[in-house]
Amino acid sequence: MDLKDRARKIRVVCTDVDGVLTDGSLHYGSEGGHWKHFNVRDGVGVKALQKSDIPVALISGLYSVATDQRAKDMGVEDCFMGDSDKVSIIKKLSAKYNAPLDEIAFIGDDLIDMGALGAVGLAVCPQDAIPEVQRMAHWVVPVDGGRGVLRAAAELILKSKGLWEQ
Repeated sequence: MDLKDRARKIRVVCTDVDGVLTDGSLHYGSEGGHWKHFNVRDGVGVKALQKSDIPVALISGLYSVATDQRAKDMGVEDCFMGDSDKVSIIKKLSAKYNAPLDEIAFIGDDLIDMGALGAVGLAVCPQDAIPEVQRMAHWVVPVDGGRGVLRAAAELILKSKGLWEQ
């Protein structure tokens, strides 16, 4: 199946956070906790998917107040943090949205994401993902993590469905 055919089938988009929506850096200060930098283009991609009735889920192995706040800012109701079993989470989302695994996309960049990438119909990663992930991906987006990877995936999915212009 070619990339556009895979993208056309997608009804749910799931993404890792650190290394995909961010560049993977964690900034620590004297107050405790950590800071992350998110790209506004990814937020536009999320909104475009939501407008087309394609839910987006954030799935991160790391709990972070910053991730929780970003999910709220984007109107993402499915935000899972602190759980490394991403495949189980995707299966729960599959049931929730009545979407078979081949109608789910996942965007990841590192070892923790490999199970999820292998379980879905469209596996996507940034160009700076580890080589093992790049070999698994159906599409390696030609930008680094934190530079609009989800936006590019959203555009691919929506254009393949003829929904981008809306």
